[in-house]
Amino acid sequence: MSRRRSRNNNRKSRGGPRRSGGGPPPRVDATIAPLDLARSGCQAVSPDGERYTTPTGVPGDRVRLEPLPVRGRVARLVRVLKPSPDRVQAPCAVLDRCGGCSFQSMAYPRQLEAKEASMRRVLANLLDGARVSPVTGLERPFGYRTRLMMPATPQGRGFQLGFYQRGSTALVEATGCPVQHPLTLATLAMAQQTLLAAQIEATAPRRDGGWLHGLAIRADPTSGMSELTLIGRTPKLPGGQPLAEQLAALPGVAGVHLSVSPERSSYLLGDRFEHLAGHRRTIFHLAGEAFHLSPGSFFQTCAEGAERLAEIVLDMLPASFDALADLYGGVGVFARLSRGRWGKAIVAESNPHAIEDLRSWLRVSGEQGIEVVSGGVEEVIGRVMKRSPDVVLLDPPRSGCRPEVIASLGHRRPSVIVYVACGIEALAWDGAALLKAGYRVERIASVDMFPHTPHLEVVARFVV
Repeated sequence: MSRRRSRNNNRKSRGGPRRSGGGPPPRVDATIAPLDLARSGCQAVSPDGERYTTPTGVPGDRVRLEPLPVRGRVARLVRVLKPSPDRVQAPCAVLDRCGGCSFQSMAYPRQLEAKEASMRRVLANLLDGARVSPVTGLERPFGYRTRLMMPATPQGRGFQLGFYQRGSTALVEATGCPVQHPLTLATLAMAQQTLLAAQIEATAPRRDGGWLHGLAIRADPTSGMSELTLIGRTPKLPGGQPLAEQLAALPGVAGVHLSVSPERSSYLLGDRFEHLAGHRRTIFHLAGEAFHLSPGSFFQTCAEGAERLAEIVLDMLPASFDALADLYGGVGVFARLSRGRWGKAIVAESNPHAIEDLRSWLRVSGEQGIEVVSGGVEEVIGRVMKRSPDVVLLDPPRSGCRPEVIASLGHRRPSVIVYVACGIEALAWDGAALLKAGYRVERIASVDMFPHTPHLEVVARFVV
């Protein structure tokens, strides 16, 4: 499991409806389109074929929209004119403004059916002869997110935490977010109270002053412990070490860290992390293994979904084989979970924090069978493939693999490739290239890692 920061989409947007003068744009009646895994957010289509992105809706809803004066065709949902039969009462009080859970008003079983239908449409070129399993849903589609990152903005003498509105840097207060795990919310409330008492000031978009950009929290439901990361403008914490120790003493906080980002941006975390107090690494449990992680290492943001994903990946790997190449391998999750099946494993990863966490575990555990290769997969793929792995596991970022990676796999022809995709379009592109290289898709399975959103984790097994 590697990190999930994807490259920007370079497609040009056409902007909202033209209007004369300075008045508000005309409102538009539209129908919410079927859930589309290849598109971000909730899509609405007007009678003349114009497509808008709106924070929330249910496929089949007839709605009235107000286009917003921002880049791209983004619109606010003014009113539901005729609800879809799949519409239910959503628990989130700020759903229409936040936009983080586009399909929370859609009955969960229908979400799973819609995601499977969309998956089949997007991956149609890969499905000939493949066995496709129904989407694996979560038993608890609320309270599932074990990672939380909230920006902070000034409010009176203190600061407010929340999420950005879609297409805006305006903050929506969402400290009771119903998709967040209770542990993340509890840690957030305690940390905010402590920071407010210490008179920590927040930064603001396009303004000078303040120190706190936001907070990031990861929780481990198995242990009940959380990792707390302050995201600040400078490496000097206002309040110093006493404040750091006070935060580390909060119930359930394993360690406190600082991510330094001199400029505030939509993605708050910087590349630099400093340990402030408590444990340097927090333990996160998955499939019976304990992973000791620093804050810069990626780990799945849904504990239940990660368990289901691990089960699927392990089921698609052969029972016994010589060598595994775990590409974009992060902290070596899949290499570690499949120990006993392979004779040797190579983990290739570019994130230095993940590399150090994995090497630290190798030193402590004494595991001799895993080799770590540091660098971008496109840069080290030649070195990795010289080890002649017979099984390759691909877990790329949302943008997928670079062409040279797929070309190298096609040239070396390992017998099995298991592709773990968080970006379904990337799987369609990379999968088409693997088909041209002589592979076929044997199985496809998926996990609804992020209920109420247009995202799906898909796993495909390619064989020669």
